[in-house]
Amino acid sequence: MGVAFVVLACTRSYTKEEIDKLFEPITSEYGIKIVYTINEDFEPILVGGARAHFDVAEPIDAGVLARYPALLKKAFAKYPVPVIKEYLSAIYFAKALKYDGVRYGGTYDPFRKIVYLVNYGNKSDELSIGTFHHEFNSILLKRNGFYLNPWLEQNPKGFKYSIEEKTDSKEIYVGKFEGTPADYENGFLNTYAESSFENDFNEYAAMIFTHPQTFKKIMSQYPRVRAKFHIWLNFYHMIDPIFTEEYLLGK
Repeated sequence: MGVAFVVLACTRSYTKEEIDKLFEPITSEYGIKIVYTINEDFEPILVGGARAHFDVAEPIDAGVLARYPALLKKAFAKYPVPVIKEYLSAIYFAKALKYDGVRYGGTYDPFRKIVYLVNYGNKSDELSIGTFHHEFNSILLKRNGFYLNPWLEQNPKGFKYSIEEKTDSKEIYVGKFEGTPADYENGFLNTYAESSFENDFNEYAAMIFTHPQTFKKIMSQYPRVRAKFHIWLNFYHMIDPIFTEEYLLGK
């Protein structure tokens, strides 16, 4: 029945009014905009005020979009309402986004406080939710102070993120999203996290919020992961005291 429902949800058509009505509980409670029309204002603003004009930007299918009100409700549930209201102004949706040779699963605009979610129609619900936490984490990071050294000290001696050693973005942002014991031993949740400090930090947010029990088991076995978790947790606790280990991971 679950599979059949997803297929039906993705194949039926929706009017704009129907889509907006589906999102209304989210937009009214949190005061955010939902944007799924791609126009000249769609691209994010980068440092210096320039826009990142996507090489490819395709509108999301209505049937896929219709799944997101329930997914966002679940994703937002762990954040106090004031945190969402302060740090998120809108969510922009697309079927596909590509920039400088890189296909995005999501991205963000820290200046306008926008999270971009990309779904061709083949993303699982958990991956869709994890992408939100990953990108929202970047906005929180960019709009709050963070002392980098304690985090970097947990990485293996001599380690450098790919972004420090490579210039081609297609080579930088590669890696698997499934972690291995070797990744955990080094304090990373997967090889993609080795691309940059930001992605490393983002991947902790994605797993902690989406798979808390899985993360808890990993953390209990790998000291570097636990050390990074406490640094990550202190950052979130500064944003709102509700974020504690027990709140996020249970007893």
